[in-house]
Amino acid sequence: MQWVCDLLRNELLSGDWAEEPLPAEDALIRKYGVSRGIIRDALAILAEQGLVERVRGAGTFALAPSALQHEIDVSRDLAQEMNTNGTRVAIRTTYAALHPAPSFIAERLEITAGAEVVILESVTSLDGFPLSIRSAFMPGDPFAGLLDGPASTLNRSPYELIADVLREPVGDTELQVGCSGADPISAGFLQVEAGFALLDSSRIIRALDGRPLEYSVSHARSDRIVYATVMRSFGDRTGEPPRRLRTAPPPLGSDGDGSAHAC
Repeated sequence: MQWVCDLLRNELLSGDWAEEPLPAEDALIRKYGVSRGIIRDALAILAEQGLVERVRGAGTFALAPSALQHEIDVSRDLAQEMNTNGTRVAIRTTYAALHPAPSFIAERLEITAGAEVVILESVTSLDGFPLSIRSAFMPGDPFAGLLDGPASTLNRSPYELIADVLREPVGDTELQVGCSGADPISAGFLQVEAGFALLDSSRIIRALDGRPLEYSVSHARSDRIVYATVMRSFGDRTGEPPRRLRTAPPPLGSDGDGSAHAC
C-alpha cells in the first residue's frame, strides 16, 4: 500500500526516529494495521531510496536527517530565516561575472537581450553540510557595482544584497517549485550520486514598484529541505493573517537543543 510507504517516509523526515531504531516489524504491523508483507515491502523501498538501513539482528535505522521546513509566505530566503539566532546557513559564491543577457533571461528581467547581467553562482550549506546550489541573474544596472567589492561581500542572501543596493526592502517573489535528478555538476557540489532527487525552484524577486531584480534557479537536496506555506480558503475574507505552521523539528541530526552533530 502506497500510503504506508508515504507515511513512514514522512515520519522519518520529521525526525521521529533520528536517535533510535525504527519500531520492530510487529510494532509497525500493529501501528498501521497492515500485513507483514506490506511493512517489509515499504521498508525495502525506503532502504533502496537511502532513507533507512536494515541491520540483521539489530533493527532498522534512519539514515536521512530530518528535513528542514522553510516557510515561503514572505520574500526572504533560508539564510535570513535560520540565522536570526546565530550563523547556521552559509552562502559561498563560486562564480561572479558580467555577461550579455540571453533572451530567456532578458525576458524575465524585462531588459533588452544582450544587456549586461550579473551572474552569481553559489552553494548554500546548513550546519556545514551542502544543502543547495543556485544560479542567479541580476540586471547590470544597478547591480554591476556588487562585483567591485571583495568577493566575500557576495556571500550573503540575495535579498540582503538587493536591499543594500536599492536601500529599500524587496517586493514580492514569484516562486515555482519542481524536481529533477542530479546531474554530474550538481551531484558533485551537493555530495550525492548522479540521479539523486533534487528539489528545484525558480524565482523572480521584484522591487516594491514591481521591477524584476533577480531571476534564479536553485537545486536543493530533497532529503534536507521542505518548502511550506498556508493555503487560504476561498471563504476566508476576514483579512486576518494565516495560521502559522507548526515549528519544524530540529534539522540535520540535531541533539534536540538546536546543535547539529551530523548530516
